[in-house]
Parts: sequence; C-alpha cells; structure tokens
Amino acid sequence: MMETVPSGTILHGRYRIERVLGSGGFGHVYLAIDLITNQQYAIKEYFVTGASGQAQLQHEARVLSQLHHPNLPAFQEAFDQRGHYFVVLSYIEGSDLTDRIRIARQRNEIIPLPQIMGWILSICDAVQFLHSQQPVVIHRDIKPDNIRIMLDGTAILVDLGNAKATADGARTLFFIRHQGTPGYAPQEQYPGGTGTDVRSDIYALGATLYFALTSHEPPSVSLRNQSIQQGLPDLPSLQEILAKNPPENNAEANAGRQFRLGVTKPTKPVPRHLRHLAQLGSLPPPLLDQLNAIIKRAMAMKQKDRYPTVAEFSNDLNRVMAALPAPPSAPTQRPVDPNSTQPDLPLLYETIQRAKENADKASPGEANNPPAQPANRPAPTPVCPRCGESLLQQSSFCPRCGSSLNNVFKASASTTV
Repeated sequence: MMETVPSGTILHGRYRIERVLGSGGFGHVYLAIDLITNQQYAIKEYFVTGASGQAQLQHEARVLSQLHHPNLPAFQEAFDQRGHYFVVLSYIEGSDLTDRIRIARQRNEIIPLPQIMGWILSICDAVQFLHSQQPVVIHRDIKPDNIRIMLDGTAILVDLGNAKATADGARTLFFIRHQGTPGYAPQEQYPGGTGTDVRSDIYALGATLYFALTSHEPPSVSLRNQSIQQGLPDLPSLQEILAKNPPENNAEANAGRQFRLGVTKPTKPVPRHLRHLAQLGSLPPPLLDQLNAIIKRAMAMKQKDRYPTVAEFSNDLNRVMAALPAPPSAPTQRPVDPNSTQPDLPLLYETIQRAKENADKASPGEANNPPAQPANRPAPTPVCPRCGESLLQQSSFCPRCGSSLNNVFKASASTTV
C-alpha cells in the first residue's frame, strides 16, 4: 500500500494535511485545512497509475463537479501532484451510521424508527439524484460506514470515489475496480457478475435499512448462496430476528436474582435484550410484514426481482413512514445493564438532590401558614435509584432490577413529614 502523506505537507499550494481519516483499497483520505479560506476539507488520494487511469479519474472528476445535492458532499477540485491524483471534497463533521447503531446497541438505547426511516429516505433522495444524471452515476458502495450523520441530524452519503458512470448504455468502470462490501454488495458486483446498474445501489439501500433496523449485519451473497443451495432461508426476516431477541423481563429478573444472591458476575453470559430491535415488536403485524417485504424485494438476489428504481423503493418506505405509530409522550426509562450489580450512581445522586430541593422549599413561614390545599397530599412516588422504576409499595428490593430499597423509602419518608 502506498505510504500516506505526512502531516503538515502542503498540497496544491494551499491544502495543509492535518491527519489521516482513513485508508482502503482505493487509497487514503486526509483531513486538510485550506490555508486561503481556513476551511476543512476531505482530500482523497487514489492508487490509480498509468495514463489511462489518470484519464478516467479526470473524466470522473468532471462528473463529480456537477453533483450538487444537500445529502452529498460538495466537490471542490481535483489535481495531480508528485504523480498522484487527489480529489478535494467538503469535510462532513459527525459520525457514521455504523457507529450510531453500535453505540445504541452497546448502551441499550433506542434510535426511534421515524429517525431511522428519515435518514434512509434522505439517502434515497441522494441516490435517486445520482441515478438521474446523464450519464447515470451509480455509487456502488452504499453502506452504513458511508452514511455520515451530521451534528444537526442530516444524513450525508459519502465516498463517491467508487462510483461508476454509464454512457450510452455502456458498462464502463471509472475510478477503480471495486467489489463493494460483503453484506451490502450484490452478486453482480463480484467477478463473473452480470455488471452493476441502478438496481445494485437499491440492493445496498435495502441492506443498509436491514442493519439500521436490527443492528445485525446482513448476510453476504456467498452465505446467502450457500443457504439457498442447502434449501434454507437465505435472508432472516425481521420477524425471525425479533423472535431471537431475549425478553427484557427475563434478562432483568436474572440480573435481580444475581444481585440478591450477592453474585458480582453472572455465572454464564446472559443474552442481552436489545431495546433498539425490540421497538419493531411494537409495530402492527401488517406494517412489520410490509417493511419486511420491502427489504426482501430490495435485496433480491436477481436484479430483475428488485425494485427497478429508487423512487419506487422510496415510495413504499414513505407509506410505512406515514403509518408508523406516534412516539410515546413520556421519555423512555434509562437503559440498565442486566449484568451490572452496581447502583446507578448518577441517578442516585439526582434522587438525593431532588429530595434536598423539596426539603429546602418547605420554609418555617410556610410550615406555620400552610396553603389552602388538602392537608394530606399524596407523597411523591419513590423511584429505584438504579433503574428508575416507580415503586408502588415499600419493598426491600426493586422488582425490576433487584436493588436494595431501604434507603429510598427512608429518604422518601423524611421528605414527606
């Protein structure tokens, strides 16, 4: 692999390399500062060599320079230096969709379905724009890693360096020969395939939606072909993945039992209930069936069985989006690690602080002249300091996570005297 450009290097007389953002089969990506405007840019260095490769890159740069869409990075310029080819694009600050989903899984949090669907539909708009160009531009590497979520929540489709442009129906490969990413690349993108077209991007969009909804990587085409040869389902449905999600109550009951027995670590790994995945179970069965059918059609192994256009794929997604249940008004409870036996110290601190604030509000003057309200107001409902569960009766342990509750009811009693 070609060595990276050292930090501090000035390219094209104006771009100072700050650091490497990433590397791959195509080349390297750098974060750079424009010394003239003081703006940040992402600069791609390609591994293409030879006169023909350079000519293809220059042609593709002219294509990219004409692409202006709110969900695509802005093209700045392209140049040669030291025998290498560089493309300058706007730098998208934020995190990629892969990180968003994985962090939600690690923290057992939920990214609401409308937000997921909104991101995917925004990317569909960008892909539909690419497909509407003359010549048609096919991305060929749509995946969660290449979807950046900006700080304001806007989804941006990046990494256009693997794009393919078609002219007069010819299957011409520009930039580099790229096989895509397993799980997201259809079989026609691999050696011996029939050649990519707009339906190849639709397959990748369906696979990206599959991952975003389930937090499970979609199976590669090689694994799917093996399953087909064995007469097995090649793509687990949303219903099948949902059925394998451990019940939340069982996991928490086990954690509470471990706590009461004084076990600091579970004797066996407990399958974790995924709240992000579980929200699919709240959909009406017909709506879940419809969503599953959309993914299966988009990810059909044969090109002819997929959606013919991104617009038709988007239309079906929009119908699901419009039918999604309204989100609950109350905030969701804080996620709890079922394997942890330690109290949630931040929540315990907040509970104590609220108790102190309530006590401070009761001044001596107010005690002598109580307001004209019922004297016996109900005491505020205490909550578990570890998981936030509302406690309806005085118990020794929380029914949800098994934490000791003696101090909670003592504090609650003192604040209501």
